[in-house]
Amino acid sequence: MEIEFALRRSVLLVRLKGELDHHQAEQMRREGDRELDRHQPAALLFNLRGLSFMDSSGVGALLGRYRRISAKGGRLAVCEAPPTIAKITEISGLARIIPFFEQEADALQHLLLGAPPERRS
Repeated sequence: MEIEFALRRSVLLVRLKGELDHHQAEQMRREGDRELDRHQPAALLFNLRGLSFMDSSGVGALLGRYRRISAKGGRLAVCEAPPTIAKITEISGLARIIPFFEQEADALQHLLLGAPPERRS
């Protein structure tokens, strides 16, 4: 799994590529928490465009980051999930908790400016 971090003003952008399974979920948790501690962002954005697979461990890792940033008054969003990954987030209920966006720019606008999310149908 490849993980790319970028700071966009007060949003920590996390781009994931590869498979987010049991082994990689732990890597994402560890590296993500390190970056959260380092930057103290107001929001966290996961771009899932590069994911080819995600299991329940991946769902748990995303939910854990949501809980962590929410506890500090921050927000989290997800964008560009491929259809197979989007299906997993729907089935797991994650998409009812976290706003999902088709485009990274729309998600950033939501997190930076408070623009309302357009819910997926």
